[in-house]
Amino acid sequence: MRLARLHARTRFAMMAWPGNQENATHVVVELMKNAIEHVGPQHPEGQLVLDLIVAEDETLLIAVTDPSPAFPGFFTAITAQKNTGLAAIRELGGEPTWRPSDGGDTKTVQVLIRHPSPAADSH
Repeated sequence: MRLARLHARTRFAMMAWPGNQENATHVVVELMKNAIEHVGPQHPEGQLVLDLIVAEDETLLIAVTDPSPAFPGFFTAITAQKNTGLAAIRELGGEPTWRPSDGGDTKTVQVLIRHPSPAADSH
């Protein structure tokens, strides 16, 4: 987790992403932690891939690809009232989704974080 946190903080600073970098870093850590806890035991030799992308409108896309094509209980996890990683991500303003790869051998869990426009910040 420490490496994911350090990598995220460094990348957000290098990209000069104007959103809440601390919250975004927390989202990265939660996604990586979830993948390790829920996928790692079934795929100990699997690889996790982290992508951080900033769109022209300053929306941040955080994506973690893991070696399991399934995500049972996704809807329950994001709507849970208890302290789950995906529920915490939603509380931080993230919009989580997931999709299996075209080949069906991996999946990607992604979170959009929309940076409010300056006009929205002034209200």
